[in-house]
Amino acid sequence: MPAALLPIIAVIASAIFVVISKTFFRRYGRLTSREFVWLQFVGIVGVLWLAAPFFTQLPTRELLVSSSVMMLGIVALAVVGNLLYYWGLEHEKISEIEPFLLFTPLVTILIASAFYANERIWPVYVTAVIASIVLGWAHLKRKHLAFRLGLVVILVYALVNGFEVVITRHLLDIYNPFTLYLLRSTGILVLLSLVAAPKFGWLKLHHFAMMGILGALAVGSVVATYAAFQLRGVSETIFVFTLGPVLVYLLSVVFLQERWQRKNIIASVIILALVAWVSLLK
Repeated sequence: MPAALLPIIAVIASAIFVVISKTFFRRYGRLTSREFVWLQFVGIVGVLWLAAPFFTQLPTRELLVSSSVMMLGIVALAVVGNLLYYWGLEHEKISEIEPFLLFTPLVTILIASAFYANERIWPVYVTAVIASIVLGWAHLKRKHLAFRLGLVVILVYALVNGFEVVITRHLLDIYNPFTLYLLRSTGILVLLSLVAAPKFGWLKLHHFAMMGILGALAVGSVVATYAAFQLRGVSETIFVFTLGPVLVYLLSVVFLQERWQRKNIIASVIILALVAWVSLLK
């Protein structure tokens, strides 16, 4: 498969995943975001282990031990990031959080540039300031910033996600994309079961069926993303990923009947242009 197609596949699968997740919250309002995250990783881990015999071999004990600190780091960041992201998704409309989702790739590039010299370029810092001002303007109401808690949570998620990508890129020099996602997701499910285990009385068979579908979409999206990081680098992959939130926004308007927000549309277009400019420069 051509490397150029990998981030496109990842973006499409990710956008569909987000819209289905929001639909899930609407349909099964009894589920909290914490319970949803746990169920999501049950689906992801189930799909990964079913596919593992066809796509990977388990790493040796020595390799697991040598990378254990970084693996624990990525698992912890992923748990925090997922809990934050889905809490924000549960409490905010996609049309409201979409500019913040567009801001996430920029934060990722910014953090990556602090750790990798080949990702370092001064326009990133200028762009981050401009994008921050645009986000503030989009949520300026009656001369006051109107950042609800859900939007603040999404911003924190963007920071957590950026640091996770940095560690991920390093681990991809050790593991192939499928194996890394298998280990990461299994670790996340174990940790979630220890610190954020849901009540099991409400579980129905159709919950697991839906999670199987979402799990397959997540596996396709993340494995393609990891492969793109290896073959194309973080910046080039992130450039294509800026299309993701735009696609999510369009799907939310079509399938979730969310209203267009003029300021959010303008902010999204500006941030999209800024990220594209930085990515092309890199």
